[in-house]
Amino acid sequence: MLYDAMREARRENLTYGLRHIAFNPNEPMTDAQLAKFAGRICHELHADPEHMTLVIHQKDGSTHGHLLLPEWQEDHILDSRFSWIRLEKLARLEEIRLGHALVAGRHDRSITKALRQDGKVHEAELIAALAPAQPADKPRAAYTSQAHRTAERQGLDLPKLKQRVASLWTQSDGLKSFRAALTEHGLTMREGDRTEKRPGAHIIETSDGKLIGSFTRLTKVRMVEFRKLLAEEQHRTVSKPETDIKSTRLPIRRTTPDFYEEYPIPKTTDAQTAPRKRPVIKRPKIREWQRELWLQRMADVDTTATKPLSPTSSIRIISAEEARFRKEIKKAIAQQQAILDQQAPEASWKPLDRNRTIAIWRKQLIPYQKQLRKSYDRYATAKRAWQEAEKSRWQRMTGKAAKLESLADQLFFDFLEILRFVVQALLHIVGLRSEPPQPIRTVLNEKNRPQLERFKKTYDAEFSAMADPQKLESWLNQRFDTLAQARQRRIDKWEKEHTGEKHTARREIERLSALLSTKPALLRRQVTMHRQTPQILTSSPFATLL
Repeated sequence: MLYDAMREARRENLTYGLRHIAFNPNEPMTDAQLAKFAGRICHELHADPEHMTLVIHQKDGSTHGHLLLPEWQEDHILDSRFSWIRLEKLARLEEIRLGHALVAGRHDRSITKALRQDGKVHEAELIAALAPAQPADKPRAAYTSQAHRTAERQGLDLPKLKQRVASLWTQSDGLKSFRAALTEHGLTMREGDRTEKRPGAHIIETSDGKLIGSFTRLTKVRMVEFRKLLAEEQHRTVSKPETDIKSTRLPIRRTTPDFYEEYPIPKTTDAQTAPRKRPVIKRPKIREWQRELWLQRMADVDTTATKPLSPTSSIRIISAEEARFRKEIKKAIAQQQAILDQQAPEASWKPLDRNRTIAIWRKQLIPYQKQLRKSYDRYATAKRAWQEAEKSRWQRMTGKAAKLESLADQLFFDFLEILRFVVQALLHIVGLRSEPPQPIRTVLNEKNRPQLERFKKTYDAEFSAMADPQKLESWLNQRFDTLAQARQRRIDKWEKEHTGEKHTARREIERLSALLSTKPALLRRQVTMHRQTPQILTSSPFATLL
């Protein structure tokens, strides 16, 4: 099968023929659960589950799976848009479904947004709690899976060495002590080999030259800060300590204009006397264009523009206690305003676009429609062959008609099973079913017939919609209207529940604003009254703060 997939990829001029997806859960999963999860991956990437290769095995006591999918899916290429984010979304949903501990990833915000658009509000809230407050705090891998496998072959424990390097850096007070600590543990730090691409980057390796990782990645130090540490270390190495430097400069003495009259220069000889020089006061030089600019700015200053402050200006001098009182009032107003600004959780979401939403649904349903139509064609062909055989007396006598009847019945069971799978997929895509469709059963008999026919009768409207494109368009429009109305009802319900709280907050803001706009003398009087009789403002929400 894998060889045929590679041949088909070459025939379609594709670069790759197979896609490998490995998943290793933290908690135990049965083979059936792993197989269902592989089916959900196929559904997400628009792959045919019948052509997947799933290998489930154990390694070091941990069961994990390897999923191989052909890139060419008979009539389309395997979907690869944002595949990493979508696989993370499937992993988080599987953890919620099985009750496992949720694992934080780098794309939790994008996953939350996608789930909310799909109407999965509960799952979105659970995953949103994993996202860090700052984007810089997103989890990241310290090394790739390939580096991990290489380290295992070399007999190294990368997680343990990474923790050791990080602890040594936190215990060190600089690069010099950090290098010494690395040497004690059999590790070294040197400049990387790719200096032309990443100048200044250093790597940490073992004494025998086995790579562990880069310094900045293992210690979480930014490259800019690390370059500063390197520059400081180099400066200390080149320059000598201050205690070893003997200065040859003379002490500076400030001179005055009559310094040489007060302290004359002694004569060197009787015939020649050293000339006396006035001390020169050196001023910093300024360029001509800077001097002209400064003079221009000084000339542009309008000395008449500045007027003295009129004595009638509204200057209010308030006490510290009154200022604190006003600050507490403003803080209480802000708290009440925050209550007024609250909205329903779904009110801030992006409005649903009918055409875009229905187009996405139709695109996701195309593979299922083809699968249903292909199954029905096989059944219809077998049924016609059986009916024609029934007309032939010779075929009835030879038993060929009975064989064709048995084949038609089996294909009818297969058609009902695929119908069940397709209808469940339709309900899951539009949000009426929380779980993906159960995988198609390959072995069916007469015992399964009542249950399948009962399912067909229950969901006859959905089956008719999948079989007729015009009915499907009408059904999807009805489903979109129901979805939009349900969202609006939830928003209206939230607003109704919080109407009283917002009305109270609005009245409180009006009362506090009126109190804040009072004259300083009246406000000062109220502060004094509150100090004497605190029960006057007990109805205020900030009375406890006063």
